[in-house]
Amino acid sequence: MGVLKDGDISVGVVWEAAASGVVGRYRVSNAGAAEVYVFDRLYRTAVTGFRTVDPDYAWHWLEADGVFRVAKFVPRVPTGMKVESPEVAYARVLAAGGVLEGRVLLAGRLDQDLPYGTPPPLAAVGKIKSIVFSVGYAEVDPQAEANEIKAGDEMVLSLPYGWLIEQQKIVSAEQQALTVPMQR
Repeated sequence: MGVLKDGDISVGVVWEAAASGVVGRYRVSNAGAAEVYVFDRLYRTAVTGFRTVDPDYAWHWLEADGVFRVAKFVPRVPTGMKVESPEVAYARVLAAGGVLEGRVLLAGRLDQDLPYGTPPPLAAVGKIKSIVFSVGYAEVDPQAEANEIKAGDEMVLSLPYGWLIEQQKIVSAEQQALTVPMQR
């Protein structure tokens, strides 16, 4: 097992905006000697409780100064909230020296969607000014219970929430200028 160092994991994204939506194509790179879990497979939950992994889904919200954050990670359960099943992003393994690719699809007029139904920190604006992508990751730990789950054409890993929330780190791409309207 290698040792993960700061700066070993990086992410870059190319954004394309059209009237029908915004597409972000990202690449997570591992320059280090350790394998990592990348928490970039979120799911949607039906009213019946059935989870469907959606590889193109990400949480997204407006931050200060018109920056629109798009993120895939394992969120903490909000203080004071009791949940039966925490929001846990599924993982893919990124080998040492390797690259994982993925994409994010957002509606043409951006909305805000945060885990646990958390209200957005800011009200929508006419148009965002810039966009940034973040993703969660953690060094692979052979002692962590990782369960394989078939999600479409790929296998993803489910890991225990307690382990995930303690081990996860977040890496962000460079903020990029992008002017896109928001839903009000």
